[in-house]
Amino acid sequence: MKDKPASALPTLSNTLEKSPQEDQPSFLLWFQAGQDGVKKAVEVGEATAKQIQKLLEQVTQGTGRLANGLSEIWLIRKLAGFLNLNWLTGAVDNVNLEKAEKAVKKLQQQHPNESPSQLAHRIMLEKATKAGGIGLATSILPGAATALLLVDLATTTQLQSEMVYQIASAYGLDLKDPARKGEVLGIFGLAFGGGRLLKATGLGLLRNIPFAGAVIDASSNAVMIYSLGYAACRFYEAKLDASKSLMNEATLAQLKQQSENYLQRAIAQEVVMDQILAHMIFASNPDKTWEEILPELQALNISSNSLSAIEQNIKSPQPLDTLLNQLNRDFAVPLLAQCYRIAHFNGEITPDEQKVLDMITTKFHIDLNSIQSAVNAN
Repeated sequence: MKDKPASALPTLSNTLEKSPQEDQPSFLLWFQAGQDGVKKAVEVGEATAKQIQKLLEQVTQGTGRLANGLSEIWLIRKLAGFLNLNWLTGAVDNVNLEKAEKAVKKLQQQHPNESPSQLAHRIMLEKATKAGGIGLATSILPGAATALLLVDLATTTQLQSEMVYQIASAYGLDLKDPARKGEVLGIFGLAFGGGRLLKATGLGLLRNIPFAGAVIDASSNAVMIYSLGYAACRFYEAKLDASKSLMNEATLAQLKQQSENYLQRAIAQEVVMDQILAHMIFASNPDKTWEEILPELQALNISSNSLSAIEQNIKSPQPLDTLLNQLNRDFAVPLLAQCYRIAHFNGEITPDEQKVLDMITTKFHIDLNSIQSAVNAN
C-alpha cells in the first residue's frame, strides 16, 4: 500500500515561484515614501524620533540615501505589526556577512542550474538541520530527555538572521548594503508580526522579548526557521518583481497574507512534530508511563495546541506511522535531528529508539549519517 501524502504543507521548493529582476525604484518614489515615513514616525513618539535624528546625522551621500533610509523605517514599521524588533538587532549585527556570502557562492557553484528559490530551500534545510542539533541538556532542567526539546532563543535567532542574509544573497543582493539589515528586521516582522496565530504556539513569547535566558521548544524553532525562510523568499521576489513595489500597501497586504497562511500551516506541522517527539521520549523512558512523562512536557515551553494533542494521544494513542503520514519532509529533517539527540543522550541507542529513527529515515529517505554529522558538529 502506498503512503498517504503529507496533507499539511507542500515542500517549500514547490511553493516558491521564480520572479524577474527589476530596476531600483525611482528617486521620486523613494522620496515620497520617505516623506510618508517621516509623518508616520512622528506619530510613534520620542523613541522613533531619536532613531530618525540618528539617521539624519549619519547621512553622508546626499538626499538619495536619506530617502532610502526613511523608506526603510516606514517599511519596517509596516511589517513589524505586534512584534517587538528591538531584541533582534544584536543577532542581526553579529552575522558574519563575508562568511554568509561565501557559503551562498559555494552553494551556487554546486548547483549552478537552480533558481534562487531552490537555493533558498537548501539554505533553510541546512539551518533547520543545524538548529535541530541545538538544545539545553542541563541537570537543572526537569527530565533529561524533555530538556533536550528546549533551544536557547538567542543562539537560534542568530542562526535565523544568518539564514535571511543568505537568502538575500541567493537572490543576487549585496549583503554589505546597509539596507539588508532593515530588510532582515522587516522579514522577521513579516513572518511573525501578525500576532493572531502566535497565541496558539510557543512563539507567543516573541511579543514580549527582550529578557535574558529565553528558551523555545524544538518544534517551534522549526516553525520559526521555515516561516522566516518562506517570508524572506516572498519578500525578495516582490522586491525584484518589476510589476510590484514594496512601498505599495496592496503588495504589503499580499505579503502579510501569504506569510500568515504559511505560518498557519507550519503551526499544524508543529503539533505533529511534538506528538512524534513525545513518542521518542516515551521510547527513551520505557520504565515510565505517558501519565508520568506528561508533567515533564508541561514544564517546558511547548505550545498549548501540542500539549492538547499529546494529552489526546495518551487517551487514544496514534500509531507512529499515522503521524508520519501527516508530516511534511521539510519538518521531518529537524525532527530527526532532535530525535537523534534524545536517543544519543545516554550514549547508547536502544532498540525502541532505533525503531523510531529508522521509521523517520525510511519514510522520508533521509540520510541519518548527515544528520548525525550536523548534530555532533554543534
